[in-house]
Amino acid sequence: MVDREKVEDFGLFTTIVVAVVGVGIFSAPREAIDKVSSDAWILTIICGIIVSLLVYLIYKVMKKNNFEDLTSILRNNFGKIFGGIIAITFSIYSIFIVSLGMREFVEVIKLYLLRRTPTEFILMITILTGTYLVRGEIGDLIKFNEISFWIMFIPVFAVLMLTVINADFTNLLPVLHNKPSEYFKASKYILFCFGGIEIAYLVLPYVKNKKDSLKVLKKSIIFVTIFYLIIMIFVLAVFSKAQSRILLWPTITMIKSVDIPDTFIEHWEGAVMAFWILFYFTTFVNTYFFSSEIVKNVVNLKDTKLSSLLIMPIIYVIALYPKNIAEIYDLQFRTTPVLLTAIFLFVVLPILILLIGKGKERGRGKSIDEI
Repeated sequence: MVDREKVEDFGLFTTIVVAVVGVGIFSAPREAIDKVSSDAWILTIICGIIVSLLVYLIYKVMKKNNFEDLTSILRNNFGKIFGGIIAITFSIYSIFIVSLGMREFVEVIKLYLLRRTPTEFILMITILTGTYLVRGEIGDLIKFNEISFWIMFIPVFAVLMLTVINADFTNLLPVLHNKPSEYFKASKYILFCFGGIEIAYLVLPYVKNKKDSLKVLKKSIIFVTIFYLIIMIFVLAVFSKAQSRILLWPTITMIKSVDIPDTFIEHWEGAVMAFWILFYFTTFVNTYFFSSEIVKNVVNLKDTKLSSLLIMPIIYVIALYPKNIAEIYDLQFRTTPVLLTAIFLFVVLPILILLIGKGKERGRGKSIDEI
């Protein structure tokens, strides 16, 4: 059994970062630029602030409930049956989103690395590899995240610096020239990139220094926001606004646009893409573990080995369901039940838990006064 106070601050920081930064960064710049043009980088900052508030709500919920696991918190506040239903809903939503992300990830891999490999084969290998990691303890997951953090960001930041040669930062102008409704419509594409913050529910109970955990959470969201901001600025600077709108994955196209003469690697963007595989895989593994942990606690299983096996075929079926990229984006962004579920789980639910907690405290206070 893992020590419940084993995770250090760096483990919490890297886990939030690698769980949040995912495959959405491939397409989000195109969607945001299409809606708000050169204001996409400003919208990224606004969405980062919104996500910081959502993470603060998560922290307050955990602190108010003595950093118990999410399933216990839901059962204590909503009852065993209704709390269990909400927990399973959380798990289903996470599985659905990460499965669609997996299909997008597979399409990227097929286009740039494994063009002749069947989609089904790549899906199965990815799921099986993730299942192997999920079957371990949370301590193993944290160590994987800490190592992945360096492998992910050092090469990518180095490559991004090379794109400055082709950048024209006047493309960031003009600013604040859109209607408020247009910012609102575009925000869902950026907020989707911050999907994965729910992993805080999983990790916080195991954090060693809980007093400073809020500061660490804030630093992780600031890091992710700055990373997304750099990506958005560079995409706008390297491509014109008109060109960014027609590129399917502008982030990858930007990497391919860098020309390094006299290098020993002919198609060096393929080598970079190999590192970018981790950008989805870390999100997948952490979300997979989170969902497996919820199922384990709701069904009262001994560990995540069995619950991960129950979830595995569901991920495969959902990932294989969309026929093409357009259908993936329709399911992610244009399906009303998905959007409403996200709003409920990340906004309404934490507020309800905090309100119920305050109600219980007042009830206890009245009982003590009566005595």
